[in-house]
Amino acid sequence: MEGNQLVSVLMSIYKESVPVVSEAIESVRRQTYQNIEIVVMLDYPEHEEMLDYLAELSKSELRLRYHVNEKNIGLLHSLNRGISLCRGEFICRMDEDDHSEEDRIEKQMTYMKSQKLDLVGSYTSLMDMDGKLTGEIRKYPSHHKYLCQYLKYTNAIPHPTWLVRKAVYEKLDAYRDIPCADDYDFLIRVCLGGYRMGVVPEALLRYRINRKGMTQQNIASQKIVSPYLADQLRRNRIYTEEEIADYRGRHKRAEEKLMRYYTAGKKWKNGESVSFKEKCGVLFSSRNLAEIWQRLACRWIFCRDKRYDNY
Repeated sequence: MEGNQLVSVLMSIYKESVPVVSEAIESVRRQTYQNIEIVVMLDYPEHEEMLDYLAELSKSELRLRYHVNEKNIGLLHSLNRGISLCRGEFICRMDEDDHSEEDRIEKQMTYMKSQKLDLVGSYTSLMDMDGKLTGEIRKYPSHHKYLCQYLKYTNAIPHPTWLVRKAVYEKLDAYRDIPCADDYDFLIRVCLGGYRMGVVPEALLRYRINRKGMTQQNIASQKIVSPYLADQLRRNRIYTEEEIADYRGRHKRAEEKLMRYYTAGKKWKNGESVSFKEKCGVLFSSRNLAEIWQRLACRWIFCRDKRYDNY
């Protein structure tokens, strides 16, 4: 990596408010790494207040380019369209309601260069819906070897923290249409494609929790399809979109059962009325053991990754 290459910061906006989006964009504008362009995809063309804000900002911020989708096409397709519009050698992902620390891009670019990586993420510090930090930091393995092991159980690098070589997006045909798990699938294909990943062991992004909230159906869909996606790593083979869709179709009943489990669990946690049968379904579900095993396995991999730093 030589010189001061252009980094495209890619963001897709749906119905988020102007003040929240403005905070996210301002955190990008204040980056210590200045050779950037800000590529914004507006996936809700009826958002007139946002249109006015972007049009006005573009007059003073020449690094900002925004594109308005003709209709709502969803995050996955909006990002794929945005990738084709990015002019930088590197693409930095950013969600419309998060906040990048001012040295995020600089540190990620330096880490990518020193470790010879193709995709790099970071730890995240959590903030509530009002933008106040909770004090919790989410950590992940730093080294490629352990990230690939981590991916056998769950997502290893938070999507809004990614900084990726554009060539990797192009060679892998960007995101595939896999509902609720397209970023997880992409990381698995990065690993199987022989590209190298890493995570800067610092919280370089403030991640807003409880944003919009995934529906219980989305969570259930994600939990059903994720083990099948992870199986690609064990078999060293990338499944086709048709194979993945067929698998999900054959597990609709399991997905519906899991959706009931998460719905009852959420109601119980929020103090809402839950029947005795629903409580038993939550307490004695095999899902509890599966998630405990997953957390233990991920913790073990994370500890091995940290010990690797000392060798």
